[in-house]
Amino acid sequence: MIKPSVAIFSLALASSACASFPPPTDTVASSLASVRGAEELGAADVPQAALQLQLARDELKLANKLIADGENERAKSVALRAGNDAELAIALVREHDARKESKLAKERVEAAKNPGVSQ
Repeated sequence: MIKPSVAIFSLALASSACASFPPPTDTVASSLASVRGAEELGAADVPQAALQLQLARDELKLANKLIADGENERAKSVALRAGNDAELAIALVREHDARKESKLAKERVEAAKNPGVSQ
């Protein structure tokens, strides 16, 4: 007799958990901030970063649509992915900038070693 009541309780708990998943507004806001950060760093000007930035924008749109449709759990997952893609875009921009600075520093060192040779 205990088993059927446990099964009913478990089923009720599981269905209420799915229905009460809150909208992931914090996750969406955090991901949006990452997208804006990537935009401000110039991700659109670095090809690999631009791709990640566009993916993040698309995923944020999808997350907002999913929230509007009441699919909050899936929306949270998509919003998290958007944030990760935006963070990757930021890392790619920073890597690009570091490589550019490294190249310039190397050129300055070579110029200092050979002051009479123009490059």
